[in-house]
Amino acid sequence: MCAVSTPVPLDPYALKLTIPRIQWRDRARHAMANNDHRSPRDAVPSGSPDPNIGAVIVGGNDETRLLLRGLLRLHRYRVLAEAPTAEELEPVDEPLGRRVLVLVADGDDDDWAAELVTARERQTGLLPLLIVPETQAELIARARAAGVLGILSRPFAIRDLISTVELVSRGEERYPAVPGQR
Repeated sequence: MCAVSTPVPLDPYALKLTIPRIQWRDRARHAMANNDHRSPRDAVPSGSPDPNIGAVIVGGNDETRLLLRGLLRLHRYRVLAEAPTAEELEPVDEPLGRRVLVLVADGDDDDWAAELVTARERQTGLLPLLIVPETQAELIARARAAGVLGILSRPFAIRDLISTVELVSRGEERYPAVPGQR
């Protein structure tokens, strides 16, 4: 005997399962849009970055440097060097375009100033950006006196990192507001 195929009717239960998922996604987008409007952030620079801008990453642990390297490369910045300490940087005498020094200060020890001096001695023309665990008024004053152009306090949004790198690469200053001060 030969079997005859008959059209299979659509299962109404299967249709009901797809509709709530679509509605959930719409609700999620709507909720995220509200949150984005409530907490204004710095705009990420539009367009592609200048190809003459490079980054040098110093400090932090391996995972931190890997994350920063990936984020900078994702946003089309060239990562020219990275090292756990400034003493391990390769010396460069001639300027190679604008280079941002991303200096990661981990912990409570106060060695970021010495790392900054050593990095500037080994590679001239670096524009420093300091990443710290928390921001204090004394830290900002010391960083300004040392010539740091930008400070990021952890945790920070990726767009804050990229916009700060862009500002520092142009030679502009960027310091966070300290809670409790005006």
